[in-house]
Amino acid sequence: MSRVFLAVDAKLERHVAVKVLDVNKVDKQQALNEAKILARVNHPNIVQVYKVHESDSQLAIEMEYVQGATLKHFLKTRHLESEQKLQLLIDIAQGLSEAHKNDILHLDLKADNILINAQGVAKIADFGIAQLGDEQRSHHSSFGSLTAMSPEQLNKQPLDQRADLFAFGLLAYQLFANEHPYLAQAKNAAPDAIAEQIKHVPCQSDASKLLDMPAQLGALINSLLAFDKAARPNSFHQVISQLKQLQQNIGYAQCDDTQDIDAVDLQVPTPSESITNAKPSFWQKYGAAMSFLFAVCLVSAGYWYWQTNQPKSYIAALPITFDGQTELTDTQQRIATLGLEDAISNFILQDTSSLQVSNSEVTSTLRLMGEQASQTDIGKALGADVLLESVFNCRNSLCEVTLNAIDAHTATLLDTTRYSVDTESFSEAYHNSLVNIEALFDKRFTSQTYSDAFYDKYVAQVEAFQSGSQDIAVTLAEVKSLIRQEPNFVPLYRFYRKVVVEEHRIQQNNNVIWDFLDALEQAPETYKNSHNYIIDRIQAYQTIKDWQKAEMLISELSILDIEKFELYSVKANFYREKFDYPKALKSITLAYKLKPTVQVVRNTAIIYLLNGNYEKANEHLKKLIDTAQFDFWALRTYADISLLNGNSQSAIDAYLKLLINNPRNANALSNIAIAYSLIGNFKNSHEYARKAYNINPSNLSIVLNFADSYSYLKHSSEAYKLYTQIIDLTAETNDIDELIIRAQALLHTGNKVEALQLITKIENETSNIHDLMFSKAMILTKLGEHQSALLLIESSIKDGWNKSFYGLPWFKDLCQYRLKFMQTIGANDFNSLCSNSIE
Repeated sequence: MSRVFLAVDAKLERHVAVKVLDVNKVDKQQALNEAKILARVNHPNIVQVYKVHESDSQLAIEMEYVQGATLKHFLKTRHLESEQKLQLLIDIAQGLSEAHKNDILHLDLKADNILINAQGVAKIADFGIAQLGDEQRSHHSSFGSLTAMSPEQLNKQPLDQRADLFAFGLLAYQLFANEHPYLAQAKNAAPDAIAEQIKHVPCQSDASKLLDMPAQLGALINSLLAFDKAARPNSFHQVISQLKQLQQNIGYAQCDDTQDIDAVDLQVPTPSESITNAKPSFWQKYGAAMSFLFAVCLVSAGYWYWQTNQPKSYIAALPITFDGQTELTDTQQRIATLGLEDAISNFILQDTSSLQVSNSEVTSTLRLMGEQASQTDIGKALGADVLLESVFNCRNSLCEVTLNAIDAHTATLLDTTRYSVDTESFSEAYHNSLVNIEALFDKRFTSQTYSDAFYDKYVAQVEAFQSGSQDIAVTLAEVKSLIRQEPNFVPLYRFYRKVVVEEHRIQQNNNVIWDFLDALEQAPETYKNSHNYIIDRIQAYQTIKDWQKAEMLISELSILDIEKFELYSVKANFYREKFDYPKALKSITLAYKLKPTVQVVRNTAIIYLLNGNYEKANEHLKKLIDTAQFDFWALRTYADISLLNGNSQSAIDAYLKLLINNPRNANALSNIAIAYSLIGNFKNSHEYARKAYNINPSNLSIVLNFADSYSYLKHSSEAYKLYTQIIDLTAETNDIDELIIRAQALLHTGNKVEALQLITKIENETSNIHDLMFSKAMILTKLGEHQSALLLIESSIKDGWNKSFYGLPWFKDLCQYRLKFMQTIGANDFNSLCSNSIE
């Protein structure tokens, strides 16, 4: 019906995508409708249409060229963490929100119709069946993909924007579950069977029970999938607001660097003031708690030297606890939270002896550790010395705040303070908190006040950014205006950095970064004399990939008195962004030796993975999951690597832990089946393969594993039926992974030559597929090309494929080459395969 070509617009010198349709095979008016719809909308999350070219036999739509892949393919080629999935959902929701503002419905939202560009930004395409204006209120559409439709669309009822909201819920569920939410209740995996359930029955799957699913997001997806459209959110504006709030609360991808501020022109107590103060200082209490003997020896000038040269203490602010009887609006809670957070950050800005563990790192670490984690375990996981615990007890808008400073090493209370705030006033929440934090730590710094009108504008922009309620370009302009108005209000600069990085991610406009760098030059001297000033500039240059200037600033940072841990962390992030993984590994391992926080252990594991050192990666992943029991990414990755490395029992144990939280995780069940087959326990292998197949019979890898499990038990007829099913399902596919599965199915149904021809064709097109050599070795063995098979097996093992996979029954014909085969795969796997013992 249509073909898409990459072309060049000669006048504008840009690449474009040209979608060419044969008007004899498509509805020309419908195709023009798609072009007309897209041309009405100019948004970074929607593929833009430039122009339409018509002829008698063809219609060509000239569109924006998106260099990347469909969301479906994107998910196949990489693992995404929850934070990355959230960002994709926000992108898609923003695009649909803009379409709805233009009175346009999409009505065919699915992974095939979402493009992911080189920067990871999602763009919605294929509005071919969308409806315009009053059409949606008086007409229905039964076109589109059966499994992506809403109940009202399948029932041919009038449609509104809630049809797209339902489809968005389907997409969001599949992004986290890797299966359709209606699959479990359908009689089979066929599209019409799933559509029949959507059409008549409410969804029975609970998104909040999915692995890696934040509870609030699970509740949102459940509401999106409501059978009654009146029970769904009313607009994507509501959805975006909730998604952005979730994004603020979770994730390593959102973590700021630990705040490290060392201002040189601030008020510092004199030696005499430090000694004669009648009240013991906070840091004296802390020093006594850590080392009484050392504290006793500190006197006069020696104490002053220690105060100014001691290693910096890391402060972590725990999330606010609102008293159970508190009834604050969301806005009041945000004002209270923002006021306290900005007060803590501003205090640490002026305190040369302190560093702050970023709020996002605190939140994500607590989420991964679980609610039962002790304060000492939390302190260790964050690398913190002091935990700040805040409790708000509120009546109406007035709150009594209890702020506790806790020794993170011993969980003992160091000091406490109480004060009141009105959550209707950011000014009061901020200044009252700042004064009491200073009292808590027995320090006094100068603090400038600003007008209530200024504070109100600042709070409004933070809320708009977090909720996504206004165009980010508008937020950016307002922030720049606020900085011109009050350039000494330091919290603005960190907020400005977050906004400008997000704007650049969407628009790829380097000018916004240059404007930000110019604004930093106007910042107050207290900020410009801090490490954060340099770090902000490093991150700005990293964003536009000006590696040379970023590296020069890192060198500048190195000669200052920055903590070594902070320096190594900054370097590791820089080299990772630059794709210089060996240098990133060197830096992160140095940071790990100094302070093995949960975040650093996680990053160390990731960088070992990027360097291809899976053994060391798994070593750190094991340490991580021992501390952070709810880090499902770490647990899944540990299980996957253990399986690929042939550590079958470790893989089985890890997958079983994943199943505790999600018993319907078909991929985990299928991988357990593989692990059992590697140790020769074919009975258990078949049992778990069957469970996986019953949950997701449409996944080709799962079908293949189930068929293989029958073959291991010599149940040939059952295996043959499944292999034939795979051949039928892959008859029209061009997907490389699916073609490799097809080649194996062809082999096991006796089509050996066709299997070899297919695998050779795949090899000629792309050789960088991890299981290509394994599949080819299997085919060569069955064809009797034993010497070629042995050479290929030896080569694949050298390339990292684990030898235990060649102990599977497919390679039994190679047992006749006893010495060579034993040397290649090892005595244990050889004896297990060639001794004719099948459990």
